[in-house]
Amino acid sequence: MKNFKIFIIAFFIAVGNLFAQTPDLLWSKIYDITEDIDEGKSVRQTLDGGYIITGSCVPDGMVSYIDVLLLKTDASGNIVWTKTFDRNFFEEGLSVEQTADGGFIIGGRCTSGSYPFIEPPISDAWVIKTDINGDTLWIKTYGGTGNDYCTSIQPTSDSGYIMTGTMNAEYCYPKYEINEEYKPDSATVWLIKTDANGNTRWTKTCLERSYGNCVEQTVDGGYIIVGWIFPDEQEHQSDVLLIKTDSSGDTLWTKIIGGNECEAGFCVRQTAEGYVIAGQTKAPGKPYNALVIKTDLSGEVVWRKTFGGELSDVVFSVEVSAEGYFFTGATNGTWWVTAMADMWMFETDIAGNLRWERIEDIRFGDIAYSGIQSDVGEYVVNGMTSGGFGGDLWLAKLGSEPTGINLNEKQAPFFDYILYQNSPNPFNAETTIFFELAQSKQISLKVYDLLGNAVQAVFENVHFQAGLHSVHLDASQFASGVYFFRLEADEGYTQTKKMCVLK
Repeated sequence: MKNFKIFIIAFFIAVGNLFAQTPDLLWSKIYDITEDIDEGKSVRQTLDGGYIITGSCVPDGMVSYIDVLLLKTDASGNIVWTKTFDRNFFEEGLSVEQTADGGFIIGGRCTSGSYPFIEPPISDAWVIKTDINGDTLWIKTYGGTGNDYCTSIQPTSDSGYIMTGTMNAEYCYPKYEINEEYKPDSATVWLIKTDANGNTRWTKTCLERSYGNCVEQTVDGGYIIVGWIFPDEQEHQSDVLLIKTDSSGDTLWTKIIGGNECEAGFCVRQTAEGYVIAGQTKAPGKPYNALVIKTDLSGEVVWRKTFGGELSDVVFSVEVSAEGYFFTGATNGTWWVTAMADMWMFETDIAGNLRWERIEDIRFGDIAYSGIQSDVGEYVVNGMTSGGFGGDLWLAKLGSEPTGINLNEKQAPFFDYILYQNSPNPFNAETTIFFELAQSKQISLKVYDLLGNAVQAVFENVHFQAGLHSVHLDASQFASGVYFFRLEADEGYTQTKKMCVLK
């Protein structure tokens, strides 16, 4: 039995000194898709309430290599369809998002080489655009003569895409464990902006001996990138790297955040007051600890927290949640964080104090690479569970914490009407809400705060014709925070989405 870490936590809520309850595990799915290796690296909720996952699979370990895997499920985690993408050697999906047309964009890597390795394989960034059924619309390759890969991709407000990763790295794959044994090399953070068809508009590289892991478009139209860097070419110590750019990718500021340990940032999200970073830290000769950093909008550190016990721990992803920040990763690992570990999920408040945590020990080695909070407040986590050689893709859903919003909605059939996510989101003062009706009907659209108070009626009991509609929402009077917007039909059906206002 693995030793569980003990946290000393302090969290006070208005009704008294109470700890938040750990959400229940609603369901857990293990997908043995190829009967060899199936791994999930990124999960996102889809417009129909289901989930899309990308990662990798090995259809037959004796005769085939690694392929990109794309898996679509319904809201209960049941497989709707799977797709694989192959370029005849090693391919891997590392980031996925749904696009405005209902399809999907996948960012990752593909390699050129042969087996057995006569020469080391060379990696390029690989981007795949599909339709809503996962069928390929286009595939693009980006890179030079060295090892290049895309670790994060996101649609942008101009209908294009932004991606980050690393150019000219020593290895053809991204690292998930950084320690004192790694040496500085000629790698650089790589930022690429494309149009809707994947054609390059501009590329930027930033700083020698640096690696890019995650990018997000910010409210001002620019971008925030997190990764890690070797500040000194003679030293083996790495630090967290945070870069803010304008909309053209030109650097506005750079922050190197570190101490006397080996540190890396794996994921960054914008918050109402700045940015929150998930990563890892490791002192020489010591196990890994999960690292969480909160900065202001200028990148200055507001607070810094480490989570972990006597074994190795890491957080790979962070999302802004209704109560604070939701993290996923691995805990109780051996010297390597991804060996003999358990899946790890926890939430903190906005000050970084632990609210709750959940650990899932399924097999010999279990890793949670990606997690989200759904539009109805539930937590969804994705990764891989392994019994030793190989592994299976894992997806689980945790229940939501109580809010003032009744999320047990009377759901209409999917194509009766659809409430889409607002765009942009997060936003500062203005956003657009989209909805689609299969037939004309009378509907209302209202905005609620977390306590269930109606803060704005966008419209009430208005008759709309069948088709796609959009409405402008002026939230200039709203305070920063999480809100819900709800579409209510005259038959008593409702649909609710979550949005975030950042001032």
